[in-house]
Amino acid sequence: MAKGISLHIGVNKVDPIGYPLRPTRSGRKYAVVTENKDPVHFEGYFYVGWVGPLSTCEMDAAAMHDLAKSQGFDATVLNTKEATAENVEKEIRSAAKRLEAGDTFFMSYSGHGAQVEDLSGDERDGEDETWCLYDRMFLDDEQRELHAEFAEGVKIVVLSDSCHSGSATRSGESDSSEELERFEHGEPRKMEERTALNVYQGRKKEYDRIQRGLKNPPPKLKASRILFSACQDHETAMGYDDGGAFTVALLKIWNNGKFKGNYGDLAREIREELQTNYGKAVDRKGGDATRIALQVPNFVRIEGSSREALDEFVNERPFSL
Repeated sequence: MAKGISLHIGVNKVDPIGYPLRPTRSGRKYAVVTENKDPVHFEGYFYVGWVGPLSTCEMDAAAMHDLAKSQGFDATVLNTKEATAENVEKEIRSAAKRLEAGDTFFMSYSGHGAQVEDLSGDERDGEDETWCLYDRMFLDDEQRELHAEFAEGVKIVVLSDSCHSGSATRSGESDSSEELERFEHGEPRKMEERTALNVYQGRKKEYDRIQRGLKNPPPKLKASRILFSACQDHETAMGYDDGGAFTVALLKIWNNGKFKGNYGDLAREIREELQTNYGKAVDRKGGDATRIALQVPNFVRIEGSSREALDEFVNERPFSL
């Protein structure tokens, strides 16, 4: 009988010690350190850390854990302080050692998304996407190398209820406090652009060392992998009182296991649900979309050993073993 192992990560805040900020060119430091995320300005040469408080990411992780358990997965949750890069890496490596052809690894993440400068040259936009774990940012290249440890025939499902709109390489006008005020309800799950730049600079040598320590070119993926991402790179993933907008939409479509379609159907129906919610919100505002967050989820198929294996995977009932 096929096995399933799952890992569910919810980060409601990060450790400011792991997210130190460097001065901008003007010598001014920026940090988001208050519960309402108003930026605080500091003059001088002392260091300040970023906290990035959110309120419903652990709720998302619990919901995904319950879904996985209901389908027979051996499920683990890492919440906030437990969600360190070391612990996440350890859980992924453990799953890679235990799973064989026909088995499934299911991983979900809810928290802030950001970007750092791409040193390997594999990103067309020059930036690597990251998850903001409790102690540091976790690079997408790190995930890719870890997923290459899974055996041929293993199936990997990744759900990311975060956004990738922070930038470590672009400068320009800030979009932080002004954009946060646009949304009357809900929490944007992104690291603001100016904060992302300073956080990256705060530990640049370490992040650069991590990237240079990865294999280049990366090892070939043997497992088949599909990714559900909550929004496009330029959009903001939102969280509300009942959880992340993407996670809530997925759970509604899943309908406690009554959903009958395949992974492709699930992706399409989540997208339609979020579009419907956006349309209703705009209608409630009399057609004014300026304070309404649009997020269009991604569904990415990544071929492992063969196109045939990936196609079979995508056509399966979601989260089935």
